Amino acid sequence: MIFSGLSIFCFSCRKFLEIPAPKNQLVNSTVFTDSAGATSAVTGIYINMMRTFSLNTGSGGLTLYPGLSADELYPTHNLTDENDFYQNEIAANNGLNNSALWGNAYPILYQANACLEGLTQSHIPVQVKNQLMGEVQFIRGFILFNLTNLYGAIPLVLTTDYHQNQILPRSSSDTVYAQIIRDLKDARHLLSANYPTAGRFRPNRFTASALLAKVYLYQKNWVEADKNATRVIDAGLYSLETDLNHVFLSGSNETIWALSPVIPGFETWEGYFFVPVNSHPIPSYVITKTLLNTFENGDERRQKWLHKVTVAGKDYYYPYKYKLGYDGLSTPLESYVVSRLSEPYLIRAEARAQEGNLSGAITDLNLIRKRAGLQNTTSTEQASMLRAIQHERQVELFCEWGNRWFDLKRTGKATAVLSVLKPGWQAHDSLYPIPQTELNNNPFLTQNPGY
Repeated sequence: MIFSGLSIFCFSCRKFLEIPAPKNQLVNSTVFTDSAGATSAVTGIYINMMRTFSLNTGSGGLTLYPGLSADELYPTHNLTDENDFYQNEIAANNGLNNSALWGNAYPILYQANACLEGLTQSHIPVQVKNQLMGEVQFIRGFILFNLTNLYGAIPLVLTTDYHQNQILPRSSSDTVYAQIIRDLKDARHLLSANYPTAGRFRPNRFTASALLAKVYLYQKNWVEADKNATRVIDAGLYSLETDLNHVFLSGSNETIWALSPVIPGFETWEGYFFVPVNSHPIPSYVITKTLLNTFENGDERRQKWLHKVTVAGKDYYYPYKYKLGYDGLSTPLESYVVSRLSEPYLIRAEARAQEGNLSGAITDLNLIRKRAGLQNTTSTEQASMLRAIQHERQVELFCEWGNRWFDLKRTGKATAVLSVLKPGWQAHDSLYPIPQTELNNNPFLTQNPGY
């Protein structure tokens, strides 16, 4: 079943945003009787996204598994469920697909819906209520966006009604996108322009605009993608970090939205699972030759965002955007960055190229290239410009939140690129299977073709 119920718990996590999370409380009307309780319930969502010792929807799973499915990563250990993602032969009973992606995302949706219902009925001050409702609608839009890009048509869960949710059929991606846009527009209206706390761990108005720009890009609505990306770029709150090693640090001015590490002594889970503890073991996840060879000569992203170990005379490159795992520090040095300024620039560049505004596209693209230590683009016409932007997305946003996997699919390039690299590739592999347990529990669900 999608999800039958959820309590928001506070485990012995690091103090989060200086707001206590509710202890062993169900999300019910009593939680929302005052601002502190309501805020605690909503911030509990962020805690649950990061309170894990595995790579799930909010803690690295959307980087790892789509990265394996695309042309970014390959696993060096023989774990069947992970190899299935790399080989694009995911079974309907794949445990990681069920637990780390689908089975992790729907509880977050349930928690968001529970908070939204509680907030709607609450009588807390309107300014606090609007901010919290905006945060929850943003989170719901964010989760739905990733689910529909992984699975296509999905059950559109918008309430906590168990009896209704357990028999929901799948809604088309168009229907899901319409809901995402409604949620994000509402969030943009409700959220304040300023961040409610330090660290950019809770969304503001421009966080919603950044995701809206991405949604509109995927929908090929170039005008709205351009407009929303421009809102973020012109907000005056963000700037590109000049040093690539500072981009993913806590306090980076490039960050639009990040998740805070919440377990004492641990930094990000990508740092923990991707970076070897010393120079001896082979990394668990290695950058493919395809990605490695995509970087141009002199690209500082290859030097600073990749690292290598040499074992038995062979070089193994691995993602090094996050450099820390367990370090025992009480205050984390890195934040888990979900959204950052370079992406709105690349979104606007692509939208403007599609609109025929090539000079505007060139300006945005060159800002990203210059930061990476590269010369200006030589592209001067639309087709080559669009190819250059896709190349830049590949090397700027690699191993971040499934961007490469989603880009291959939305641009129609998945089969052309991956069929050459992966002998078993079939077109239907661009969607993951609906978990078999869900099909068993809900007779109204159907499976994706080919599974």
